[in-house]
Amino acid sequence: RMRSGEGKKSYRGSAAGSMVSYCLGITNLDPLKYNLLFERFLNPDRNEMPDMDIDFCANRREEVIDYVKEKYGADHVSQIVTYNKMKAKAVVKDVARVMNIPFAEANEISKLITEDTLGKALQTSEELQKIAKSGQKGKMLIDISLTLEGLVRSAGKHAAGVVISRDPLTEYVPLYKDAKDGSVSSQYDKIALEAAGLVKMDFLGLKNLTIIDGCIKLIKKHRGIELNIDTIPLDDKETFTLLQKANTMGVFQLESGGMRNILRKLVPTLFEEIIAVNALYRPGPLESGMVDDFITRKRNPSEVEYPHPSLEPVLQDTVGVIIYQEQVMLISQVMGGFTLPEADKLRKAMGKKIPEIMNQMEDKFLKGAKEKKYDHKLAKNIYDLILKFAGYGFNKSHSAAYALVSYQTAYLKAHYTAEYMCALLSCITDNQDDVIKYTNDCRANGIAVLPPDINHSEKDFSIEDGAVRFGLYAIKGLGEKAIESIIEARDRTGGFDSLTGFLENVESLTVNKGVLESLIKAGAFDSLHKNRAQLLVSVDLLIDAARRLQEDRASGQGKLFGGPAEESASPMDALDLPDVKHWHDNEKLAHEKEVLGLYVSGHPLAKFEKDIKTFACTPIAELSERRVKGDVSVVGIVANLKVRMSRNGRRFAVGMLEDMEGSLEALFFPDTFAKFEKLLATDTPLLVRGQVEYDDSAPRKIIASEVKTLKDMRRENIASVHIRLEQVGFDEETLAGIRAVMEKNKGTCPVYFHVRELKGGEQIIKAHQSFNITPSDALLAELGKLVGDESIRYGTRQC
Repeated sequence: RMRSGEGKKSYRGSAAGSMVSYCLGITNLDPLKYNLLFERFLNPDRNEMPDMDIDFCANRREEVIDYVKEKYGADHVSQIVTYNKMKAKAVVKDVARVMNIPFAEANEISKLITEDTLGKALQTSEELQKIAKSGQKGKMLIDISLTLEGLVRSAGKHAAGVVISRDPLTEYVPLYKDAKDGSVSSQYDKIALEAAGLVKMDFLGLKNLTIIDGCIKLIKKHRGIELNIDTIPLDDKETFTLLQKANTMGVFQLESGGMRNILRKLVPTLFEEIIAVNALYRPGPLESGMVDDFITRKRNPSEVEYPHPSLEPVLQDTVGVIIYQEQVMLISQVMGGFTLPEADKLRKAMGKKIPEIMNQMEDKFLKGAKEKKYDHKLAKNIYDLILKFAGYGFNKSHSAAYALVSYQTAYLKAHYTAEYMCALLSCITDNQDDVIKYTNDCRANGIAVLPPDINHSEKDFSIEDGAVRFGLYAIKGLGEKAIESIIEARDRTGGFDSLTGFLENVESLTVNKGVLESLIKAGAFDSLHKNRAQLLVSVDLLIDAARRLQEDRASGQGKLFGGPAEESASPMDALDLPDVKHWHDNEKLAHEKEVLGLYVSGHPLAKFEKDIKTFACTPIAELSERRVKGDVSVVGIVANLKVRMSRNGRRFAVGMLEDMEGSLEALFFPDTFAKFEKLLATDTPLLVRGQVEYDDSAPRKIIASEVKTLKDMRRENIASVHIRLEQVGFDEETLAGIRAVMEKNKGTCPVYFHVRELKGGEQIIKAHQSFNITPSDALLAELGKLVGDESIRYGTRQC
């Protein structure tokens, strides 16, 4: 048995189907109870070694690797090499550099490559063809790049892969020692290792396990409860209430907008349904209608049907819908008389669409069904059915293992909200958008988020009287040594009762001018001195006072060993701080944003929150969940605006558009910037309208076409109501509810439905004018109960 210390662990993939692993405590979910098949993981008919993928607490992953080396011998364990190959764009830049072609020119050429390979790009790009024919230099660049493309450029280490062998590794594979860190890797990549008969294991760091571990420690510290997360009940009422309300921000695998919509529609009541949801939330099942079938049957048991009564035990947990690969295997066993190794072979052939094996297996299935007295036509229909669903089928062992982590995080959030959110925030401190998102969720769940404090903050986020306190580590400009010095001095003195106490006892070499300025801007001294502006302009005086205080103490003239002060006045007593007015709110918040990455004591948009939520504007966080087609409107603060000059000498600007949930780069081309420059120079909330550019699914920037103040937007009359709907989980019952609300509120205002498509786009449909309504707060509340408050927006005549 391989132990992982105190840190959490979890198997992913088919290894969760091993009863031996469960009995040894390596896995935590009973495979017999949930029909997890060992043969999906390992069986005599498999001619390749299985992958062993194990998630560990992210903070302790290296300990696991060290343990394995100690357990089996350093010469039996190594990490796995990866080979980085020269790809189309990179090879052009590399060759251009050697040929002394300017980087800017090489970069422009590489932008012409829009295909996977340089060869394909040459076939589709006329400009690239011109370069290849433009002269000796262009021809040489393309010819050499074509020759080098695909060759190995460098070697690296697989992010998680570890290989363990029975005999010393040198008996099987050549090894490579990294000159920088001395780590040993195999010179065979993961595919070659499997061909050599070795077992590759992935030791992965999963931060959600770190969050669970941190939360359990906080629960023990603050509530005195020794919680064993592996023994919590899987039918807990409060947990399912949280899931039914889709209050799942920060819950593993269940926090995306689409997933929350499914939970809201499904109203889950069983752990098995969390397993199913984890398996269904993928493009194939979403597009095929499996998700809608599952939700409909769950909510209307009378619509549950099975292809044959003998298959009810196999499909009962999924209300008759074939969701898992294991169900495909069991159906072939029940009806076709397959052994489980044969069933796994069928599952694999279907998943990889290998026609010769599928045809061979079909004959065997029909023959077996005939021997078991099944009607031939029925057997053929069921084989075609599992053939259809096998392409969408998901590994239930993997889904169950991850569903357990999903449930555990939901349980902790439901019962120990402050501790869970604190542990979550401590794990994502370096991701500004996530910190903003989860601090907002704290407040939505009634958990106050307190600013950093010199007397109360720990290194990480901490719990204080049921609230979450910012940690010192979250303040930019504070290094490890400065934080350790502050905490050591605080522990030694019992806390700082004054600025003098802080300056006298904290090591001035580590807590220097930059550290003091960051602490002041973050509000960490508010409990000792409220006027941040006065402290910031007095930093040099404070540094000088600290030096003199510490010199006096070292010479025995000051508060030596914390005893009573000498008769001579301390330097602080004589310190005369200049008379400076307090910062106004916007300046105070701007400094907080500078050193914390977000606003803590308030938000410039807070007083406009109701308007922002009710008008047809898109939160930045939503843009990362779907690709919005056409123009969008975002309300936020434009920060760090930088004016630049275009090639033709015209001024344009780039800045960061920040709302209460995230931030996005905003680009203002010359015409737009010239028109709205005065508005952009202010620090007032603005509505920015424009097109969003994406990298894959993530929003990269918004190209602005219009800017106006929120004040102007409010002045305009409401011109429309916008209702955002998800195709996922949407049904006739919800639509009927919306229709009933609209009919009770008839008026002249048109209604637009924004339907999020399964592939991430959005279709806008205008309701018939007979359904025009009269907007009101009551209307918003009724619609919010049906589709979620975040899905309702007002539109203006120009929005």
